[in-house]
Order: sequence, then C-alpha cells, then structure tokens
Amino acid sequence: MPYTTSCHCGAVTIEMQRRIRKLTRCNCSICRRYGALWAYQQRKAIRVMSAAGGLHAYTCGKGELEFFHCARCGCVTHYHHTKRRADGSDMSAVNMRNIDDPARIAHLPIRLLDGASTWKVLGEGVEPHLLVSPSPSAGLE
Repeated sequence: MPYTTSCHCGAVTIEMQRRIRKLTRCNCSICRRYGALWAYQQRKAIRVMSAAGGLHAYTCGKGELEFFHCARCGCVTHYHHTKRRADGSDMSAVNMRNIDDPARIAHLPIRLLDGASTWKVLGEGVEPHLLVSPSPSAGLE
C-alpha cells in the first residue's frame, strides 16, 4: 500500500510506492526553516498530483535542489534535484510531515543530518512524538 501525503488544503497529493525505512531531519538553513522530515525514494517511485499551477518551486543555494510547495496553502511538499535523469532513477525527497496517516511512520528511525556544517549523520533514533500525540485522549476534544 503506498504512502500518501497531502498539503493542508488538499490541493497537492503525493504517493510513494516503495517502503520507507527511515526519515531524515536536516539542520541546513532551509530544512530547519521548513521543519521537514524527509523520506527519500527514486523520482520514478513518487507520484505528485496537483492541478496545473498548483505547485510553486523554489531553488536555493547553488541551484541544485528545487523545493516545491502548494500554491494555495504554502505547505512544503517535496524536492527534486534540478539535474534529473531521464529514467527517473535520481533521488527525490517527500516531506513526511504531510503524511495522511502519521501512525504509519511514527515507528521509523529519524536520522539527524548536519547539513549546516559537516554533512554527517549526528545521530539516529525513533521519535514518535514528532508525528503522533503520546496522549490517549489526543484529538478527542
């Protein structure tokens, strides 16, 4: 069963076909501002659905990455490398903070990537509270 994410207003939906094994939280200047939890898969395994003009792109730094967000609600949905392979085998990232069923990925390890300096993984652990409430009464009010 694919993983499905959507922006807040529902105008952009993404399906990921392959199993997700871990998430990445990066502290580089853009990722820490976005607050994203990235899941990486080959671009050909990701299906992005939106109306024409429903996505806006932002390219930063050296122009190597193109970040996409919903044109209506502004949620950051995914990014691609600007240099793409014709066969779709290049990697893309989907912001799993937008997952429709957070419990499906709450058990996954999250690695902290030091994108601000060394580009090394600083640690890895499971942090379910980032995706689901630990309170049994959450959402019942």
